[in-house]
Amino acid sequence: MSTTAAPTLEPHYSVTRIDDSGEIHFSMSGFWSMETMTEFQRELLAAGKPFFENGIKMRSLADLRGFVAQNKDVSNAIRTVVVEAIKLGTIRSAVVYDSMLVKMQYARLNEGLDLETFESKDEAIKWLRRPA
Repeated sequence: MSTTAAPTLEPHYSVTRIDDSGEIHFSMSGFWSMETMTEFQRELLAAGKPFFENGIKMRSLADLRGFVAQNKDVSNAIRTVVVEAIKLGTIRSAVVYDSMLVKMQYARLNEGLDLETFESKDEAIKWLRRPA
């Protein structure tokens, strides 16, 4: 008998800038408060700042494995992040997911961005880096 660990609701995120490829990789998991969302927004903006200040078009990789459907306030804040990211030069976004509900929620929030969803991080990166 095999057991699978249940996803935790503890909020977690990470943000990494990859200068060579003009990418921001971030992960989000758990159930978020607006406080966590605000901290994440601050870190995401700081990571992208060297790109948008220099007119570099960005790509993003969102690893949402372990992220759960969020409340309306957090969902609206995510939509605001997407709108601002497009204004600041994000041209493509790949999303890695493990929940169909999160996939649908995030895809709906990301209307207007060249976005694809993947179950594999390797496939997401391959798509993200394909020529325009």
